[in-house]
Amino acid sequence: MIIAADEVWTPTEALCPGWVRVEDGAVAEAARGAPPAEPDLRLPIVCPGFVDIHIHGAFGRDLMDGGAACASVSAGLPRHGCTGYLPTTVSAPWQATLDAVAAFAAAVEHPPAGARPLGIHLEGPFLNPVRRGMQEPAHLRQPAPREADRLLAAGRGRVRTATIAPELPGGLELAARLAAAGVRVAMAHSDASYDEARAAAAAGVRHVTHCYNAMRPLHHREPGLVGAVLDLDELTAEVIADGVHVHPAALRLLWRVKGWRDLTLVTDAMAGAGAAEGIYRFGGQDVRVQAGEARLADGTLAGSVLTMDRAVRFMVEAGIPAREAVGMATLAPAEAAGLPRVGRIAPGCYADLVGLDAGLRVRWTMVGGAVVWRAG
Repeated sequence: MIIAADEVWTPTEALCPGWVRVEDGAVAEAARGAPPAEPDLRLPIVCPGFVDIHIHGAFGRDLMDGGAACASVSAGLPRHGCTGYLPTTVSAPWQATLDAVAAFAAAVEHPPAGARPLGIHLEGPFLNPVRRGMQEPAHLRQPAPREADRLLAAGRGRVRTATIAPELPGGLELAARLAAAGVRVAMAHSDASYDEARAAAAAGVRHVTHCYNAMRPLHHREPGLVGAVLDLDELTAEVIADGVHVHPAALRLLWRVKGWRDLTLVTDAMAGAGAAEGIYRFGGQDVRVQAGEARLADGTLAGSVLTMDRAVRFMVEAGIPAREAVGMATLAPAEAAGLPRVGRIAPGCYADLVGLDAGLRVRWTMVGGAVVWRAG
């Protein structure tokens, strides 16, 4: 199959014009200029499929419910340009968490149709109650290596990232243990000071989950975790670009300091994303979805109803160059989560591609060389 475009964003370079040849579900070749044969598909922009490394649900389904929920979410995500994702836990009763992690592992090993589960993101339960956000405090736990080992065992080697509060007693030891197991360790739901965040980075933490949210804010005398993100080159960050969680000026600041390759767009979406307004269960609590926001009864933000394509467009509206915004939805998350065959257009990578119009709206989505969604 030959795919041609006015611009192919790899995303480290722009091929203008460019073309991509797909064979056996993978990218065989990508080049600048006219295609060698009549293309099968053509659009203004072709880029890698979006990769969401932090998502809890969508389309009325909570991923913690397991296999059927994963199938529904996988089926719906391609319409928003998302071709791969990390199903993400939320703090829950212990056995329910183990069951969800096992179900996620099964979905990675036997992917449902649509967007491909690429691994598992553990968000909790080793989080700080002081910065718990919507996480149910009864289900939070102190860092414990044996419990972490049980989660890793349930994940059967499929756990890619884990979010912890490293300032808790035993947090640094847990970070080092997870990193040694090949897990990309992140911090959030954390009251870490700047010095504690720096110590966490020395212990192997490399990423910050939903930067600015559920963490000690920036202060000029105590920079906190946000200051550590801005200051330490070894830390990458993710951000929820929905116009609700983070002000556009704060988005621009993060982008200017970190650069697009170290800044990942995520949705942190819950079941209400892509679904009607109403009440949804998330983390054992009722969440009202209304006017583009998801909140508990007390007003606390509870995930989002964001989709990856809207996150890209919002970053552009905030003043970020379009190709860099796409890079934050493709290569940046792939690198942050250690996913080598997604997030880029290069020989040997999965043929997970998206065709965009000039307004960055998704026109078709390809997973493994097959078009799985096309705009009507």
